Amino acid sequence: MGSFEICTLASGSKGNCTYIKSGNTSLIVDEGLTVKELKLRAALRGIDLDKVSAVLVTHEHSDHIKGVSQFCNEYGAKAYMPLTCFETLRSRGDVISSYEHVDGFEAGFDIGDIRVEPFRLPHDARYTVGYRLSDGKTDIAIATDLGFVSDNTLSRLCGCKAVVIESNHDKLMLEKGRYPYPLKVRIASKNGHLSNADSAAIASQLVASGAERILLAHLSEDNNTPELAFEATKEQLDKHGIREGEDVVLDVAYQYRPSEIIRI
Repeated sequence: MGSFEICTLASGSKGNCTYIKSGNTSLIVDEGLTVKELKLRAALRGIDLDKVSAVLVTHEHSDHIKGVSQFCNEYGAKAYMPLTCFETLRSRGDVISSYEHVDGFEAGFDIGDIRVEPFRLPHDARYTVGYRLSDGKTDIAIATDLGFVSDNTLSRLCGCKAVVIESNHDKLMLEKGRYPYPLKVRIASKNGHLSNADSAAIASQLVASGAERILLAHLSEDNNTPELAFEATKEQLDKHGIREGEDVVLDVAYQYRPSEIIRI
């Protein structure tokens, strides 16, 4: 059995939450669902939320933090977020910032069996991070809500056996879609969201550095489809002689249903 378990319980603009477990430590990255909905989805995969000790927050947008306070209050979990994010929430009087079990961080830290290394992502929130997680044997990473893959971001993703990476939109669908022009510009900007093509462009490097599983996440309901996201990355893998399903397993995360539990 692998040392990590990963399950995206929700992924998209209407709510995000990813369950991660290694050894005796269980945590979630973001909690953008109601706790009622989170319980339903966790039950579908046999996930015991009572054992979740921490919520790692990536940034302050509501689809990532909506359920944090309620979850922490009900389950006694501790929330961790970038210090700048914490200060932003406090300045606007958000309930999360007044919760006594919230820690703002500026560097890496340990939660039980898992080492947490945050890294900055380019996104139009006050401060956004991805996470590289290690249990001493295996490293995994999660990076959603980013406008482009910087050299620093790529270095944090490389060497991980499993990577959850944003594949938000198809460029043509976004260009021809119903969104107002300013929103299209924002999404496509360097501080917006990663396109299928941008995500696909780094897939071969992830595999070359050891990735065995790639999970495409935060797909737009209006400007993407699971099939387009999957095929864009698979096409790039094919060009580099990488066989999907043999050299690496490629999956897509969904908004309204949990993924299967990935063991790595």
